[in-house]
Amino acid sequence: MFAIGLAAAGPTAFAEDAASPHLPPPPQTPIGEVTLRQCIVLALHNNRALLSARLDREDERTALWVAEGKFWPDLQIRSTRAFARDGANADWAFADAVTSFEATLQIPTGGQLSLVNDIARGAGTGPNAYNSALSVRFSQPLLKGAGWAASRASVRIARATERMGALRFERAVGDVVAAVARAYRRLVQAHRRVEISTRSLARANALLETNRYLIRAGRMAEVAVVEAERDVAVRELVLVDAENALDAARLALVDLLDVDSDAALAPAEAALATDGAAGDWKPTTALALTHRPEYLAALLRVENAETELLLARNSRRWTLAATFAVDVATGDREFAGAFGPLRMAEDGDLRAGLELAVPIGDRSLKARMLRAGNDLRRAEHDLDELRQTIDIAVQRGVREVAARQRQVALAARAGALAEQALDAERKRLNLGLTTNLRMILFEDDLVRAQNSELDARIAHLNARTALDQTLGTTLRTWGIEVASVERLAPRE
Repeated sequence: MFAIGLAAAGPTAFAEDAASPHLPPPPQTPIGEVTLRQCIVLALHNNRALLSARLDREDERTALWVAEGKFWPDLQIRSTRAFARDGANADWAFADAVTSFEATLQIPTGGQLSLVNDIARGAGTGPNAYNSALSVRFSQPLLKGAGWAASRASVRIARATERMGALRFERAVGDVVAAVARAYRRLVQAHRRVEISTRSLARANALLETNRYLIRAGRMAEVAVVEAERDVAVRELVLVDAENALDAARLALVDLLDVDSDAALAPAEAALATDGAAGDWKPTTALALTHRPEYLAALLRVENAETELLLARNSRRWTLAATFAVDVATGDREFAGAFGPLRMAEDGDLRAGLELAVPIGDRSLKARMLRAGNDLRRAEHDLDELRQTIDIAVQRGVREVAARQRQVALAARAGALAEQALDAERKRLNLGLTTNLRMILFEDDLVRAQNSELDARIAHLNARTALDQTLGTTLRTWGIEVASVERLAPRE
């Protein structure tokens, strides 16, 4: 595992893709052959869905930063300067100026401490032309809103919400990687179909030349060449369709990579690997429950629902709070005197008490608790259902991979036998022991067998990719670190 390097040893990779210790910068619009790894690098940099997801992650991290600042002091400075109109001469004159320094601190026990210091200057020059007033307030809930759990509930919810956002981004990255892998394999598949059709057309032309040689040698009637000519025309048509499908596959990959539509992409892999090792993991439901982002997010939703129920229950409690307040002031003819010693004995006001509020007839409180309880039950039900869905999907995915692997072996054997049969029939034709029609039938069998083997290999690789997504191990397979993907800059 390396910082967003793309290892090719995983079960969904091509054997020709070499691992790299670092993710290179995004290349320019590719021309010519590209590897699957290069395509994934381009997609991680350029894919518009990931660009939008990165912006969402910035918003989510900012929301968490704001929520975690709940217990930081809230500081504020305000200043006012007032002028009054003199009714006798209709002139405006200075009346007073006040500068306030305010600080509010939320305490994890649910209490709140506030401090306000007002420094005022009057219009006159008397003994209290400058004065300072300090007010300290402290309130500590004893029932509703009291305690660490209730006070920090909003922070816990914010952290779980941000984590769910990170899991959504991880899933988005995995989906893009899987989509690029499938699109690249479709390009490989279309490219191989063109090669198969080209070779088939070449063999049809060779058959036509053989027919003409046999006609000149007097060993075949001239009318027999019509079948060979018709076969050449049909295979030319098939080749045109294959070339059109190749360009469609190229455009589909270009769309995922978000590069220029005229990018001349061609697969660089020499062969499709379908028997690579699956790494040090075994496909089990327990592995999926550990790595799959959807399941981890469902666990967090249950956690948030439990916190919301705690808050709903707490909101139905009576409001009982202990309060404490201190007000002191001082004044002086000079500005510096406003900051002199505060004499509580002469100027202070000290108060302590209890504040009680009893909710009566507020139906919304009961409705909130009922809704929170239902939300928790729904979240738990969704979690159980998702666990069962994952278990079934893992079993189905394992079976699919095994079946596709078996199909690859059978298709490869069928292809080899079809090629041997065509060679044998060609020798019989040279001896005059068979007909063009049989040669065409054997050629069709070979083309079908080659396409079937190609389809089986692609299906097997795609089944492995699907199993990776079911297990939530796509990024692990490819050696991708989500944090590194979040920091990627798009291609200029």
